[in-house]
Amino acid sequence: MADRSPVLRIVTSAARESLKPLGLTQRGRSRLWIDDHGWWLGVVEFTPPRTPGSGLYVGAMWLWHDVDHLAFHVDAVRTGPELFRTEGQFTPLALDLSRQAAANVTVPREKFPALPDVGRYLTSRPVRRGFLFPQHTSLIRSVATTG
Repeated sequence: MADRSPVLRIVTSAARESLKPLGLTQRGRSRLWIDDHGWWLGVVEFTPPRTPGSGLYVGAMWLWHDVDHLAFHVDAVRTGPELFRTEGQFTPLALDLSRQAAANVTVPREKFPALPDVGRYLTSRPVRRGFLFPQHTSLIRSVATTG
């Protein structure tokens, strides 16, 4: 098996240091880390730019949307990209990105501890026409705010 790129190796190492202690799990050998809450996921992606390096995207995904891919239904943060020039230059940048990810994972955790909190959030947002499965979101809005 071929060695992974230095960027992926550095990003993975930095993410393990910052995200694993918080209970997040890496999806395979990808740049995706999952914070599973049963009915929603926190999603952290160390986004690959067009050139070597990484950005950061942290958000939440509602699991009542029946899709076969990860999605960002709620955005918490977008950062980057940080470009790779050398391992010595990129390692502290990757560590900083992973620390930002760890800090931002707490945002949806604090915002959505229970379904009524999601209902309040959804009712505060404008209706997104053409949004995938709007009937599910409407149902969650009504259930979460009445029960």
